[in-house]
Amino acid sequence: MLELPIVQGIGFGLVLAVLLGPVFFALIQTSITKGFTAGAYMAVGIVLSDATCILISYFGLLQFIQQPGTLRIIGIFGGVFMLGYGTFLMLNKRVVAHSPENPIEKNMRLKGGSLLKGFVLNILNPFAIIYWLGVSSLVSAIPDFGRADKGLFFAGTLGTVLVTDLLKSYGAKKLRRFVTRTVILWLNRISGFVLMVFGLKILFDVFVLEKTFLLN
Repeated sequence: MLELPIVQGIGFGLVLAVLLGPVFFALIQTSITKGFTAGAYMAVGIVLSDATCILISYFGLLQFIQQPGTLRIIGIFGGVFMLGYGTFLMLNKRVVAHSPENPIEKNMRLKGGSLLKGFVLNILNPFAIIYWLGVSSLVSAIPDFGRADKGLFFAGTLGTVLVTDLLKSYGAKKLRRFVTRTVILWLNRISGFVLMVFGLKILFDVFVLEKTFLLN
């Protein structure tokens, strides 16, 4: 049973689900401040970015994206994006509350923005790209895995990531009834600070340590 590709994929998805990266903090912050729908769209954006990394590997662009120069550019963009978005959360004092009179969760621009935020924040994280490059290489090295087996594996992985992110978003949304405007402001500041730390760490690795983010 444990050798089934989809079960193995679920296992890899659970490993990814418990990692506390910048996307995790952004998802929780979005779900608490903007509601479950916004968090759900962000979760979909995260999974779409993961699927993009898998497709890049599958269609033979693996060698290109593994080049030091390519990953360096991704690291720079990712670090700058996280640093900028974190700074915005730290300095932004505007809080939009959800209420029946102000159905923020039904705002299409909010949904699209949340989806895009999840996609960009995840795909510009070089460590997320490294994870999928590693998993893709591992799956490709399994001799008994045919095309259908690989599809089941990645379906299990992405499905698990989506379900666990939706559960995180739903759980965070449940906390909203206890959250005041002051708490939201501090939540934004804490989330912004965490994102700034991740952004600075990536930029430090790129420019000071001159890391290429390649798996050796």
